[in-house]
Amino acid sequence: MSISSEQVINSAIYNEKLAMEHYAALSKVLKKAGDSGAAQFFEDQGNREKGHFNSLMKYKEKMFPDSKVAVGETIKWITREVTDEAGTQAGLDDALKVVEEAEKTAEKFYRDAIAQAEDAEARELFEKLADDEARHFHIMGRLRARLEEKGKIEPPDFDDLGMG
Repeated sequence: MSISSEQVINSAIYNEKLAMEHYAALSKVLKKAGDSGAAQFFEDQGNREKGHFNSLMKYKEKMFPDSKVAVGETIKWITREVTDEAGTQAGLDDALKVVEEAEKTAEKFYRDAIAQAEDAEARELFEKLADDEARHFHIMGRLRARLEEKGKIEPPDFDDLGMG
């Protein structure tokens, strides 16, 4: 089954919106748990996804000016309260696993979208987004490895991994 570039763009816009909301929720929980470094990291990741969202919206407005924005329903992410440091780190490990999988799925989505794209500009946009998602996936894996190695992630870790 073939789908149009507009349908791919609508799906991508929706997925980036969900990613923004997911990162915001993770940041909020970690901030409340007192882990300001990890909270800031996820806030920054949310802002990167917002950049993707904005790029997709700009492309959609240019290529499909009469189309309605199809962002869809937002998902309310269920997060648990975290009160102690061990719980925070366990929660962070779980969060990183979820985010790592989401980034991998997003990269595959954009790689598949390249083949569906009907014009060069769309292919270039999808390729850039796929590369960004692959980089995000790699960063999450490195953070999880650092968490497993040290038992926690501290603000200097973000700088060491090139994310500060």
